[in-house]
Amino acid sequence: MENPLTKKWFVILNPHAGSGRGKKDQAEILKRLTKADFQYELAVSEFPKHIIQLTIDAIEKGYRNLIVAGGDGSLNEAVNGIFSQTFCLPEEITVGMIPVGTGNDWIKTFGIPNYYSEAVKILNQGEIMRQDIGRITFSENDLTKNCYFANMAGFGFDAMVATKTNQLKSKGRNGISLYLQALGSSLFNYRTTKTQVVIDGQKIDELIFSVSIGIGKYNGGGMMQAPGAIPDNGLFQVTIIRKIGLLGILRNLSGLYSGKYVNDYRVSTFQAKNISISSAHNIAGEADGETLGDNKFEIDIFSQKLAVIYNPQKYLKEK
Repeated sequence: MENPLTKKWFVILNPHAGSGRGKKDQAEILKRLTKADFQYELAVSEFPKHIIQLTIDAIEKGYRNLIVAGGDGSLNEAVNGIFSQTFCLPEEITVGMIPVGTGNDWIKTFGIPNYYSEAVKILNQGEIMRQDIGRITFSENDLTKNCYFANMAGFGFDAMVATKTNQLKSKGRNGISLYLQALGSSLFNYRTTKTQVVIDGQKIDELIFSVSIGIGKYNGGGMMQAPGAIPDNGLFQVTIIRKIGLLGILRNLSGLYSGKYVNDYRVSTFQAKNISISSAHNIAGEADGETLGDNKFEIDIFSQKLAVIYNPQKYLKEK
């Protein structure tokens, strides 16, 4: 007999997303889901990483359809729950998104509107595609750990910006301007490090400013760091910025939002399945804006492993 929960939705709402918008707008979000005839159970996350366990618990109970009402970090936690649970194959899970976060970068690639009413309409249409998922392997307290990401991972400067952004969010700051504040602050504190990056066996060993590894195109509140990324082609877009200096970054600032910064001679892009990153003093990492600390990292891709609800009319269209 089929479990009836496989056709019911499990909604995970992050009340802290968007610097408290999740809590403030909870009633409106649920009203729109109810009006659209969604049958659902609600869970509200209470602390960092709680969504990972809520996702695992929901899958164990029999749910196979999840809606995440939150930001990129909330989606990242749900993805980590899906790929760390052992009750079913990750391919059996479908994920939809109601954007509540500050940056909301994943939705930009997948054509999800940044309005509750329109996002629920897309959920109701139920168009599904299977996107790639990245896995990052690193060590923590002498233990090997895996984490997964659905949008973009960054190393070096990108990770410093993510850390400073999260610090600003924890102080109650919100809005896209906080990404620019974190970017500006990081520029004056970051030191380019000699880093070894191995991309599908091709070795780069020089002064590296940052490495971005994209499944989706955007991060940092709309910066198009991986303009050539295609989420279901089984390949990351890897963007490496070599030593560039403050003036070089300022000259390329508008290009970060249009994707044209990749034309700078200090920037190289690759399509790849496997990447390793290391340096003498280790290097900072982040995945979907979540800080991973200083480490050596191995990154590989799982092709078309997660079913997501998307908007085919706006998919891969530039914002």
